[in-house]
Amino acid sequence: MDTKNDYRILVSLEACGRLEKRIRGWSLPWPIEKGKALNAVVDIHKALLKLRYSFLPYEMILESRELSKVVEKTRQLHSLLFPRESKSVHIPAKALFPLAEIKYALSILLGLPYRVKLGEENMPEFAVDVIGAEVVEVDNLTSDLKVTRASTGSFALTVVTNIKDIRRGEVRAIAILPPVEFHGVISEAMYASSIIPRSLVGRRVNLEYIDSHVRAAVIDLARSVK
Repeated sequence: MDTKNDYRILVSLEACGRLEKRIRGWSLPWPIEKGKALNAVVDIHKALLKLRYSFLPYEMILESRELSKVVEKTRQLHSLLFPRESKSVHIPAKALFPLAEIKYALSILLGLPYRVKLGEENMPEFAVDVIGAEVVEVDNLTSDLKVTRASTGSFALTVVTNIKDIRRGEVRAIAILPPVEFHGVISEAMYASSIIPRSLVGRRVNLEYIDSHVRAAVIDLARSVK
């Protein structure tokens, strides 16, 4: 496996960098043990670098100590970033984007084993979660953009889109990518397909359904990793 250039590992490294930046400039309305959190990020980064230069087949990566460490340290980091008291804290508007970035980055790292299981082939689409979701709300944001909610059955995300004919009740793939803010609304994912079968709600969507915008977005993320 060409781990040095594998998009799954590169996107995970990019997510790790996002976390470090957000922890160093902590702006959420509750205190954290910043030193411990940064140490966890360093451990995750080291484990990812070892994976990147391991050149192991994916079956061995799945059994590796480094991959287990990524998951273990990410869970530890989640506990440090979201202590019990954070559940009752009011989140001001200015903190919503940093919060969305942190949640995105943690989900990328925690989901790495599942994406490695997709196989040896190095496909950009394998680097992020692409899941079938039902469009449950549609509202106009601007003349060109709509703000929607898309539900996988387990969770719902806000998605801002320029798909003019999108309708409530449709099932489409959503790619969970870094959040982007449009006119004060944070988009947590991107629609990644035309209408797909309802049986795919909550399931990873096959490559045949995924449009090229996902590939381009992942390649851009990977390019930022040195």
